[in-house]
Amino acid sequence: MGEVEPNVIAGPEVERIIEGSLGELLLLLLKTHYDNILQVDASTDEELPANLLLSRAIKLAKWFKQMGIGVGDTVSVNSENRLEFCVVPVAAFFVGAVFAPLNPDYTPGELKHVLNLSKPRAVFCSPITVNKMTKVQRDHPFLKYIVLFGKDKPKNNRVMMFEDIIAGADPEDIDESFEAAAVDPNETVATILMSSGTTGLPKGVMCTHESMAVYVDIMRTTMAQVIENDDPSDAIMGLAPFFHSLGFMLMFLNILRGKKMVVFSKFKTKTFLDAIIKYKIQRLVVPPPVMLVLLKHPLTKQYDLSGIKEIRTGAAPMGKDMERELKERFKVEHVSQGYGMTETTLGTLVSPIGKTKFGSVGKIVPGMMVKVIDENGKAVGAYKEGEICFKGPLLMKGYVGDPVATANTIDKDGWLHTGDVAYYDEDEYFYIVDRIKELIKYKAFQVAPAELEALLVTHPAVADAAVIGLPDEAAGELPLAYVVKKPGKTATEKELEKFIAENVSSQKRLRGGVIFVDEIPRNPSGKILRRHLKERAVKLKKSKL
Repeated sequence: MGEVEPNVIAGPEVERIIEGSLGELLLLLLKTHYDNILQVDASTDEELPANLLLSRAIKLAKWFKQMGIGVGDTVSVNSENRLEFCVVPVAAFFVGAVFAPLNPDYTPGELKHVLNLSKPRAVFCSPITVNKMTKVQRDHPFLKYIVLFGKDKPKNNRVMMFEDIIAGADPEDIDESFEAAAVDPNETVATILMSSGTTGLPKGVMCTHESMAVYVDIMRTTMAQVIENDDPSDAIMGLAPFFHSLGFMLMFLNILRGKKMVVFSKFKTKTFLDAIIKYKIQRLVVPPPVMLVLLKHPLTKQYDLSGIKEIRTGAAPMGKDMERELKERFKVEHVSQGYGMTETTLGTLVSPIGKTKFGSVGKIVPGMMVKVIDENGKAVGAYKEGEICFKGPLLMKGYVGDPVATANTIDKDGWLHTGDVAYYDEDEYFYIVDRIKELIKYKAFQVAPAELEALLVTHPAVADAAVIGLPDEAAGELPLAYVVKKPGKTATEKELEKFIAENVSSQKRLRGGVIFVDEIPRNPSGKILRRHLKERAVKLKKSKL
């Protein structure tokens, strides 16, 4: 990697094997995997073999071409996890289109904002989201096609059926003349995944074919025993939502791996535990709240979970105690947490197998560089806290339609500033301390306090508000609001909780509650002193226990 400045830590060189586009890679590997089962529905046991996925994706890709959808166009899925979901990104990559999935819980306001960023020509929906999509379609002239998954015919005659588009897809009769569109992997955007900005509304993160291909090469070296073992039954769980970067990348990497993924449309403890036994799950890659279920739920005691060899977590921090308890309780060889952002394609800090340290998010992956900087932007040495920054081929191309936010995140030297405070030890293992960004992590979701504060202040009885994350063992953090009432106005806690719930997605609700105060503490420049408020809330919570 050439000369590295002091206190900058570079990962080992990454051996590049994959060249070309994701479409070409998928076409090759899906043919190779032939009839391997790639996905199975946890609740219905329906299976999706590689050759059926391939034939459906080719059918859909041909439909895209007929509709004039190709390089430079965007398609979306607005759906819970289901077996049809993966067909859309595979077909999009075949024709060189961008895949931009949507969160099914978006409110109409959030949906409008996100659609205007990614501008999809076609959106694929489930019965749960189709009505919401048809309502917003008329406000977005670029959105030409709404396609419905499943067998039930829609009431709206403008909605097309996915079943009709892929009709006649035959796993035994693959069109051998079909070729993936040739694109420049370095420049062509493959995905636009949504990341919560600190300013409230989500930002669209553009990742190229190249950054995703590099990630595949990195995974080949860091996770060789997962990818290259010969055990065809080595299944993994598809629990994280496929619209979220963790869920999407796991699903995509698993298709390339050619093994089974058990797909969950929603988390149910019994279905989850049954699946671990039924599919002999050895590796779990899930958010920490799911780990908590394993440790705390009474049902767990009725299952023999000794087959689990490895537990990895991401998307939200896991406490040292939980890590230790998992290892001791389940006698698991490898328990670790990783660190990554939508803006870095996926995990950039991961723990080597068998070489974990409690509380650490691991070491820098091959091909990437990392540094911890002080307030003056200078890289600091071991055990000194500062902002963690990354540089290398996994960084996003930028935020779609937002060059200002891109420039505020990636500096002129190509370093991405995460907004998270961290330090590293003498062995170059990293530890995340806190977040500068003040984002609240509720389960695997990021909730921006600024958005909720701005909404609260629109209530007729609210003069001022501050929202913080109340630490919670099960969810990570719960959004809690401190509110100053306007003189002479009345409002109850419940009323304000309901007001927020009616205007935001489920993860942004004030599950931590509302506390009325005389004033919001701020520093001289007007910034809310969130740490004081957090400490106060924690004390209050303890006094009530």
